Amino acid sequence: MSFMRMRRLGITGGLLALVAGLTTALGPTAEAAPYPVVTDPQRAIADNYLKPATTSPPGSNRFGCRDKQGRDPVILLHGTAMNQAANLAYLSPMLANAGYCVFSLTYGQTSWSGSVGGLGNKDRSARQVGAFMDRVLAATGAAKVDFVGHSQGGAIAQLVSQLPGKAARIDTIVGLSAPNRGYSRTSTITDRLPAAREPGENDWGPRHPTITYVNLATTHDQIVSPWQNSLMTPGSNVTNLPVQTVCPKSMIGHVGMAYSPTVGALVRNALDPARRVAVPCGDDYLA
Repeated sequence: MSFMRMRRLGITGGLLALVAGLTTALGPTAEAAPYPVVTDPQRAIADNYLKPATTSPPGSNRFGCRDKQGRDPVILLHGTAMNQAANLAYLSPMLANAGYCVFSLTYGQTSWSGSVGGLGNKDRSARQVGAFMDRVLAATGAAKVDFVGHSQGGAIAQLVSQLPGKAARIDTIVGLSAPNRGYSRTSTITDRLPAAREPGENDWGPRHPTITYVNLATTHDQIVSPWQNSLMTPGSNVTNLPVQTVCPKSMIGHVGMAYSPTVGALVRNALDPARRVAVPCGDDYLA
């Protein structure tokens, strides 16, 4: 409302000054407070591990979201024996605060696991995530989605790409210490989609030329062992990047990959290489 219109409506003197002061203080529009991020894995897990599996991490599952930059919606996938609220308490709000449309779910629950997922058959988990992906695409009107998967979540994203029609709707898969090759303590050869494996490429089926694969790893991984199993055979659409290549002194471990501002910046650069952000090298959790 203009000052002239305020005067015509009888808003004068001290009240006019008060309104002017509030307008100056607040600016033309009031921005929403950023979503709270948690970089401490122990705190995130303690606060969220027993919450219902449907509990979304901050910033996630806003189905009316539209990215002002036109970027793909991002689906986050947690790791083994985790749920979305506990494992994604950093990645989800961090990306949402950067303007991304973020989505997540707890997949792979069993009859005995309660609020914890990532424990069921990976075939069923992939189909569960595939159905969720369809829901995200329908709600957002997007042509494609991006996946960011921590640990087993990276494998599940790749298995989703093997389902009929899904690869064409996936733009980028970012794996955080995902078990891509060989055996890890979180995967077995008997728990994969039938005939999915193509030796020499990765354990979760043939790669697709239309998908960009970014594999972030740490040399201090004690779950995916050896840590090189988080990498893929090189290719034109594959980027393999140990955190220590960027931050040589980093001691980050497997669990900490999902809660690290260093990794968070690398994830943002993988999802939107045209708008790269600086990568901080700070103290990360060895866990």
